[in-house]
Amino acid sequence: MFVEIVLTAIVFMFIGIYCILTKLQFITCDSNVCLNGKTALVTGGNKGLGYEIVLQLASRGCKVIIAARGVSEDLRKKIIKETRNPNVIMEYVDFSSFASVRNLAGKLKTTESKLDILINNAGVGKSLRTPTEDGHNRTMQVNHYSTFLLTHLLVDLLKKSENGKILFTSSFLAHVHVLTRRNVSRSGIPDAPLGNLDYSNSKFCSIISAEIFASKLKKWNINSNCYQPGIAKTEIFKETRKNLDNLLDTVIYFCTMHLLQTIFGVNPKLPSQTAVQIVIGDEFEHVTGVYVGKYFKDLKPRGARDDKLCEAIWKASEAAVRLKPEEKLG
Repeated sequence: MFVEIVLTAIVFMFIGIYCILTKLQFITCDSNVCLNGKTALVTGGNKGLGYEIVLQLASRGCKVIIAARGVSEDLRKKIIKETRNPNVIMEYVDFSSFASVRNLAGKLKTTESKLDILINNAGVGKSLRTPTEDGHNRTMQVNHYSTFLLTHLLVDLLKKSENGKILFTSSFLAHVHVLTRRNVSRSGIPDAPLGNLDYSNSKFCSIISAEIFASKLKKWNINSNCYQPGIAKTEIFKETRKNLDNLLDTVIYFCTMHLLQTIFGVNPKLPSQTAVQIVIGDEFEHVTGVYVGKYFKDLKPRGARDDKLCEAIWKASEAAVRLKPEEKLG
């Protein structure tokens, strides 16, 4: 155990250096584009980073649909009051349930004529290792599988946009994932040896998803990209602390993530500008399949350019979410 703690501390020391560099990655939203007539879906848009993204989109006249577990009329009214845009809708979804994700997608297909922007922002930090109702690792299902499923189910609505945009929220922690060709197979994506690394694995899968969706959807003029928001001071850290269920994970968390958040954490308004600029900025109109950064272009983690590993993750994800043949992308 001592060796594992020391090795983890060394890894996160390098992550600390990387955090300094990521502060250079933030892109300011300087676009003056009006979004009247556009429709956006922001998952996890009820708080934190997602909430700031919602405010920016709504203030530009965009119709914004917030998909989250925490939905309330009071929150909707608050957003409307702040942005003076009445076109804000809240929809309930539980990303730990594939049935709930399918219910959301089914409803949107009946209420919306098109979808211009899909921001896959919902996520959790460390979850308890009790499996979901679908039998999967909770962190992996919320952060990756359900997002993977929802994106597939909404492709038809995105096709009806002139230039559909998909954006995945990843993390700099994707660089410490532990997924390999050997441990990923069609039978699934394995749990990480340490609970904290399930998050890293899931965020690595977000990068892979963004790139493969970009390749498969390019013919319909749908862009798919990914970005990392650095360390935004959101409730994800508080929720992670509640789910620390063993001594090793607790020590690792407080020696690394808690410390990094204290030193390098930023207000979520800052990285939210990056997200909005990617989906509305002219310079990103034809950019797709990229892990966006301001100075470090497409700085993907190890393994992200390994075609066989990427294909294995995609196939394992298709099997995990039980995609129907007609839902799969060619």
